Amino acid sequence: MNDSLKTLWHQPVFSTILESRVETAAIVGFGVVHLGLGMMGLSFWNCPILAATGVPCPGCGLTRATMQLFHGNISDSLQTHAFAPIFLMALLLMITVLVLPKSARIKIINFVNRLERRNGITAWVFTSLMFYWAFRLIA
Repeated sequence: MNDSLKTLWHQPVFSTILESRVETAAIVGFGVVHLGLGMMGLSFWNCPILAATGVPCPGCGLTRATMQLFHGNISDSLQTHAFAPIFLMALLLMITVLVLPKSARIKIINFVNRLERRNGITAWVFTSLMFYWAFRLIA
């Protein structure tokens, strides 16, 4: 892998979002409201990509899969969307970063930043999600 591609691949993304409390709070707020309404059977958000094209987006099924996780149905959750545990962990990490005091918050953000720079985990997760999505479309 050449240096410019490696630099791009290892670019911190998630830690950059975590650094901004406003962005993190907005994502967490939307996620919690969306999951909460979904658990009450009051879904208000249908996938605009699916509605416009008839093709599910890479995230289609994540809400149902996450709700299945909350109900302890791990197998059903993974069958609905294999990335639900990853996205749930990310949401829980974001909530944790929002409620921690500044010193602990900075330690977590720095750890995530080093992880992203060292192994490009965010790029790997995103790329894996795209391959998973493509596989689901053809299978």
